[in-house]
Amino acid sequence: MNDSEIGLAHASAMRQFSRFAEIAGLDLRRMCSPDLFAYVEQAREAEWLPASAHVDLLQMASINSGRPDLGVAFAMWCNVRGFGPVSLLWDHCSTLDEATNLTRRYMHLESAAMRSSTDITGHEAAIRHVLMIPARQGGSQFLQATLTLQLRIARMMLGEDWMPIRLELDHPAPPSQRYLQSVFRCPIEFDSDRCALVFRKSDLHRPSSRGNPNMRQFLERQLAQADSQWPGDLVQQVRYFIASNLTERRANLPHVASLAGLSTQSLQRRLAERGTTFAMILEQVRKQTADEYFRTARRPNLTELSHRLGYTDASAASRFLRQHMSTGARALMAQTRTTRTPARGALNA
Repeated sequence: MNDSEIGLAHASAMRQFSRFAEIAGLDLRRMCSPDLFAYVEQAREAEWLPASAHVDLLQMASINSGRPDLGVAFAMWCNVRGFGPVSLLWDHCSTLDEATNLTRRYMHLESAAMRSSTDITGHEAAIRHVLMIPARQGGSQFLQATLTLQLRIARMMLGEDWMPIRLELDHPAPPSQRYLQSVFRCPIEFDSDRCALVFRKSDLHRPSSRGNPNMRQFLERQLAQADSQWPGDLVQQVRYFIASNLTERRANLPHVASLAGLSTQSLQRRLAERGTTFAMILEQVRKQTADEYFRTARRPNLTELSHRLGYTDASAASRFLRQHMSTGARALMAQTRTTRTPARGALNA
């Protein structure tokens, strides 16, 4: 299994869908396989899940409930601003083109499941959504949901009366199109070669009355910072989750596995396939943390270091230095004295 198949998605979408299912009277436990429903339960605490989990959940719930418009219904019900940091941008963009470009740039911070493009043909523009991961039963519901969100974003920016020219979907028509017609208010083409929302090209650059350039720039800076730290593959993701949970002493295998949206067994297996283990990555992160601490701290001490390494007492930090770095705190201090002013006072190793 390659990295694209285990791409992550923010768990906020799963949490929103779980609430929607409760209100709609859908029994997800009955409708889903045990392994798929396990992600529904993980979403209560986890920040990230496999991107495929939400795609598969929407599709299975649609099939087993007999509701081919379930993805659209969910997207019309959900909180548009409740899908992670990228969704906060949409309120403040000046044009639809700006919103789609920024979303495309930072979509991986929200979900690895989907990518978009803007196709221009004559006087028409089409925002096209493409599923980027394998799906057990197909991804039609997920793509319908994302296109419905795109519709809501456009109407949020350009007014509730805004209508696309047409909606194109790459799957057969359902028995009834009434609900889709009431939502999109435009012709719908099924069995198309793409999933896209088609509208007038001029709408891309029509100014939004809600635009707030200062707030957009602020949010974009936050996203750019998050993007610079975002890991690209599983090993990097594990390293990232360990580093961000060390000081809270939650950088353990079960917690990191839950953040990655995997069971502990699956995480261990996939790390082994990449020639490493959780313990090896944890050791590497702690070594890097210790090196950085001794390079930058003005008055290093073992109590502070133990906190940064995720230990409860200074003796544990001292043991780590001797066992894994073959040295003590005093020696590490001496190594840094050539590059900075020595700290006063002794440091007990």
